[in-house]
Amino acid sequence: MKTTTTLVAGLALASISSGQVLQDSVQTLPVVQEETSSSGLAEALAAGSHWVKMRLRYESVDQDSFSDQADALTLRTLLGYKSGDWDGFSMLLEAEDVSPIGDDDFNSTVNGKGSFPVVADPDGTEVNQAFLQYGGFEDTQVRAGRQRIVLGDARFVGNVGWRQNEQTFDAYSVNSSRIDGLDVFYAHVTNVNRINGESHAAGNQAMASNLLQISHDLDGFGRLEAFLFDLDYTDTVGASTSTVGATLAGNHETESFELLYRAAFAQQSDAHDNPTDIDAGYMNLELGVQLDAVTIKVGQELLEGSGNPGDSFQTPLATGHKFNGWADKFLGTPDAGLEDTYVSLSGTWKGTNLLAVMHQFQSDEGSMDYGDELNLLASRKLDCGPTAGIKYADYSEDGFGDDATKIWLWLAYSF
Repeated sequence: MKTTTTLVAGLALASISSGQVLQDSVQTLPVVQEETSSSGLAEALAAGSHWVKMRLRYESVDQDSFSDQADALTLRTLLGYKSGDWDGFSMLLEAEDVSPIGDDDFNSTVNGKGSFPVVADPDGTEVNQAFLQYGGFEDTQVRAGRQRIVLGDARFVGNVGWRQNEQTFDAYSVNSSRIDGLDVFYAHVTNVNRINGESHAAGNQAMASNLLQISHDLDGFGRLEAFLFDLDYTDTVGASTSTVGATLAGNHETESFELLYRAAFAQQSDAHDNPTDIDAGYMNLELGVQLDAVTIKVGQELLEGSGNPGDSFQTPLATGHKFNGWADKFLGTPDAGLEDTYVSLSGTWKGTNLLAVMHQFQSDEGSMDYGDELNLLASRKLDCGPTAGIKYADYSEDGFGDDATKIWLWLAYSF
């Protein structure tokens, strides 16, 4: 076991009593808060804050097409520092280490153990974030460097925070609420640092892409987000696309319950040097009811596909694990498209957060059955501080892929 593993494991044991919890929930682009007044460089550095965040996780995968079951115990550690303000400037540095503990009986995508199912948590140490920010403009922050970008619910652009190695972006970005009633985000991305890490051939994907999202709160009705994602890949030109769309999500309260609703539409076409003709649409309609501590939702998500190779709606920068089942059978959309009909039930019982989701999958073109999947999750904050969780995914094929069962156990904390 490498020295880094020993060090971070010691830090993990020492941090249990800290009373802090690692938070990995999906959120909009984080903003480094400005100080009320600028100071000298030395004072700004001294006024900075730091953090250590850890997540110890066991994942097992039992997949029909493999004779061996994958068993992965890994520890992720984030070490970060954020400076204070200096004439409107600030900086953030964050390093990430992923280390296996014990035998790595799984295919990490870089360890050469292809006889095992994939658990995409390769070991390695790398810079997770490193950016300079300027906040001297009114209600506007400008960043340059490696950064976390999560837009909306991460359906199209996200950090893939579930995996141990986070996805981040080398980019120039602007996040502004200067125009009354509008939140505007723009980024020019030059490279995507994928979850496979530096050792993988696809661990870095060079590009010259532009991401634009404009959001507006509609009083009493919801939040409207309009977006344009122009992806221009340098090497994998077949992934270059232009996607335009909008999402509306909101809620309506009554005396006895709260009505939840969401509608999203998008259209995708080939762009730049992509040799494939792409003309595919996207739709997500969801309706829910919240009764006290229990929420029920029903929805359908459609990613169109014509059946022709490459002509299907793709979301290569998304937090894919969050959508279309936790077994990750549909991280890429099949050529015939994907229709995901789902029902979810969530709530809290004696301090434990519970979630159950049932998916039924079929193709867009031809309405062929793919399979179905059950997802279950329970998590809670322990009295001693950390958050513990258990998660389960069971995919049963009915024409697409193979049967797979996945189980996760984790402990997350920070100080």
